[in-house]
Amino acid sequence: MEIISLYEGHTDFGKLSHRSKTNLNPIHQYIQDEFQTGDPCLLSSQMPFLQLQNVMAKIRHKIYENHSIANFLFPILEEWNVDPNDVYVDLFRLRCVPNGFHQMEGAESVQFLHRDPWYANPENQINLWLPITKVELGSGFSLYPSYFLNPVENNSHSFDYEHWIETGGFQTSSDHPKIGEKVFPKPTSPVSDPNPLSVAGDFGDYFIFASHHLHGTNDNSQGYSRFSLEVRFVIGEHIKNQIGPKNIDNASKGTTLYEMKNLVNGEVLPTDVIGSYVRQSVLL
Repeated sequence: MEIISLYEGHTDFGKLSHRSKTNLNPIHQYIQDEFQTGDPCLLSSQMPFLQLQNVMAKIRHKIYENHSIANFLFPILEEWNVDPNDVYVDLFRLRCVPNGFHQMEGAESVQFLHRDPWYANPENQINLWLPITKVELGSGFSLYPSYFLNPVENNSHSFDYEHWIETGGFQTSSDHPKIGEKVFPKPTSPVSDPNPLSVAGDFGDYFIFASHHLHGTNDNSQGYSRFSLEVRFVIGEHIKNQIGPKNIDNASKGTTLYEMKNLVNGEVLPTDVIGSYVRQSVLL
């Protein structure tokens, strides 16, 4: 399968190479360092959510500081015949979804079904999901493939990326002074897919899909937390040439492209390239 097939709605489950798993191993160590008294998957589900958020912030900071972790991507890109010199990545996002998270106050907004472009992400963004610990079927997340080419009524017109950053951005803490101002795009009419795709796995697996897919977090009822790494990237040539899914229902303002850095040299796409892409992606 070629990477461009993802823009047609295809998805794929893959297996990490030994090299990729080795580069990701520090994440396991960072997690264990913060839960030294036992199993992180159990302990993280037993602590107050605010305390868990503070712990996760420490782990994420270590991940951001360890640039060698990004090397796990090279074997995957080689497998998909993608030139790493033309790949632009967002910050890697480690998520911890405790058991029963869906019953916690404030969890609803995090679980809204959405397309990433509703959050000002590029239409041709590609997402990699990697379970760091075991995620049982039904406790991960789901895609709704029948909506890939079909618009969904939603409130993305209320989303402004600049305001999102002012209110803490992605993975902000619940005690941010402007947390109450955040806008979480979601469908405004019922969604029903006869064949949703439920995504699960364990360390060593990965799932790749276009962020244009309608998707959302499932309730975690597996009895323990699940840790996963989310990687979002674009291909420079595809941004420059407007290759990928077309905007069918996204009215958000701004773009995350300025946050996406070249995997090899750390540079951002030229401003004129980003501006041209954003202008041509506006919902008419």
